[in-house]
Amino acid sequence: MNWYVLFVRGGMEEKIRDFFLSQGLNAFIPKMKVVFRKQGISELVEKIMFPGYLFIESELEQAAMDEQIKELRMQKTGIVKLLKFDKEGTPALRSEEKDYLERLLGKNKVLEHSTGLIQGNQVIITEGPLQGFESQIVKIDRHKRRAVLELELCGQPTRVSVSLEIVQKID
Repeated sequence: MNWYVLFVRGGMEEKIRDFFLSQGLNAFIPKMKVVFRKQGISELVEKIMFPGYLFIESELEQAAMDEQIKELRMQKTGIVKLLKFDKEGTPALRSEEKDYLERLLGKNKVLEHSTGLIQGNQVIITEGPLQGFESQIVKIDRHKRRAVLELELCGQPTRVSVSLEIVQKID
């Protein structure tokens, strides 16, 4: 299965996803659970991981997907373009990037909350999908319970703020 990435108008991700699903395409929006505090109460809420982007999982090759998207763009507003890696039309999401995202997101396409600890200046993830991805963490905000993860998406380095609770700091 190939994964394709569509750039869509911000705020229209869910409407366009529903439209693609009605057309028989397996479209999804990668989401993540983040800790949100309101009036002193913390809760986990789902948030779009890459605002303005919609992903499609399909067995279609690039040329067939290009044609299908071209037809669907005429029927639905808000679809900006299908991203490509190069001028030859290579799909924007390469197989190693797809595998990386699949491991992070799981079957539900949602990045779950992770917990960990800091030992010296090294982050150790004890629970959650970020286990094994410690080397991609470039910044931690313990107050907001977030970590900035640097990953490559569509051939470009991309930073994403994900949910990570540091439960202990060992010096």
